[in-house]
Amino acid sequence: MRSTVRPRLSVRVGAAPVPALVEGVPASLESALRDWIFETATQGRQEMRHVLIRLDLELPRPYLNQYQRELRDREAELVELTAQWDAERSMREEKAYIPSRPYVPMPPDPHVRFLAYGTELEILWDVVDDLLSVLCSEPLPPETLPFVARWNSGARRTKRITEPLNRLLIESRSVYEVASDQRGLQRRMEEGLSEALAMASDAAESSGYPAARRYLGRARDKLFAVHADASGAYVDLIRAVEAVACPMFLPRNPLPTLGKVRDHLRDADAKYEYVLTDKSGTQGTTTGVVAMLTDLWEGHGDRHAGGPREVPVSQEAAEAALSVATALVTLFSRSAVRLRPAGQRRA
Repeated sequence: MRSTVRPRLSVRVGAAPVPALVEGVPASLESALRDWIFETATQGRQEMRHVLIRLDLELPRPYLNQYQRELRDREAELVELTAQWDAERSMREEKAYIPSRPYVPMPPDPHVRFLAYGTELEILWDVVDDLLSVLCSEPLPPETLPFVARWNSGARRTKRITEPLNRLLIESRSVYEVASDQRGLQRRMEEGLSEALAMASDAAESSGYPAARRYLGRARDKLFAVHADASGAYVDLIRAVEAVACPMFLPRNPLPTLGKVRDHLRDADAKYEYVLTDKSGTQGTTTGVVAMLTDLWEGHGDRHAGGPREVPVSQEAAEAALSVATALVTLFSRSAVRLRPAGQRRA
């Protein structure tokens, strides 16, 4: 299955701009998405009542009435077919082939039918997200033997569920994608930002700051969730930078913060150098890094409640903070800011 969609001709030849990602459920996707919900929910009928509970949905009475009518119709059809089967069996010779007893499939579960075709358009993504959570399993570890992975029932079911959904999301240019753990949806990240985040996480891990990786991951999950938590993500971004910078620059401070790191680098600028050089080729100062720390630290407008400067963190601001935080984690993890040699410290 393709992971990308071939752009339409008008886009390829430059006659039309690349279409923007779509926030909601476009008309072209709705029918196929509802069919996916129906097929997926059918695989876990026993869980669908709980999905309704979690989404605060009530099964309308007409759906239950229809199900009961279909059950009665099924029973009547089964009785008729069984009678025909018994009559045919009694007329066959003893060694003649006798077909298996008649089978009439059960009607669709009313909870499944309602989730797929009766819910409002505005909550379809919530339904999809919950179905992934309850029916899918996380990817198997990389070291899993191929034959074990092949026969793992959870992995097989997850593949059956996520592959067709991924195709629908890609082809419709949805702003959502299946999360890396396969158990929900998340907002798409720009490829460059995703690569920068991975680079920062790897740099922190390899330099002995695993907490920074965890905080970056938590920030990503909050910022790109179906219902994003921009303020919560911002908190974790600050913690990610603190997880590297505080032990590096304030190892003896009992209550280190990002603000104190910023003040320390600003006030002790003569003691530190930055790997980027100035026009003369001399190792640079920490001025630019201090500016990045200031932007990140002071940009968290709703850190303290009740004051006139309390400003809610927007999605756009939190995404900008993610870019700044990943850069800082990478720079600090790779010792791009370091103490100057003793003989080169400025007065």
